[in-house]
Amino acid sequence: MQIMEQRRTIGYILLALATVICLASNVWFIVKMPMGGEKVSHLIFRTLPEVIALLAVVYTFVRPGKTMNLKLDIRERRIKKDEHDAIDPHGYGYIMMGAMSLFLTLAVAVDIMDKLGAPLFDRIPAGWCIVVLSVLTVAVVMWMSVKIAMANRSANNS
Repeated sequence: MQIMEQRRTIGYILLALATVICLASNVWFIVKMPMGGEKVSHLIFRTLPEVIALLAVVYTFVRPGKTMNLKLDIRERRIKKDEHDAIDPHGYGYIMMGAMSLFLTLAVAVDIMDKLGAPLFDRIPAGWCIVVLSVLTVAVVMWMSVKIAMANRSANNS
């Protein structure tokens, strides 16, 4: 149980970093970007989904109980509720969601800084940074999914 608490703490730290980066980059964008249609469209189409995704992760962190998935049962012609744990009992889901939030928030921050004309990296274009951060996000999700599957398999075999 202590290992799960350590993984939960790591997930909280990653989520806190993502939240700080999200707030700082968006406040910086609101302050520095002149008013106009581009500012409003950027806030609606880039920042709003980022904030919604972070709120969904925070909700899952705070309420890690059971979640309901709706499944369509064609044979009986009805929708069934399938209940499963929101976070695996080993705590790898906390690290996965925290790292995913951090990398996606960094990608949006790189995009915001590029829009403001102040790129974070002088020699590397913002597009390549965003691609690398997206690949890192997918790699973390796949690696943690494998770890969750291996932990569940070893728990079932014991």
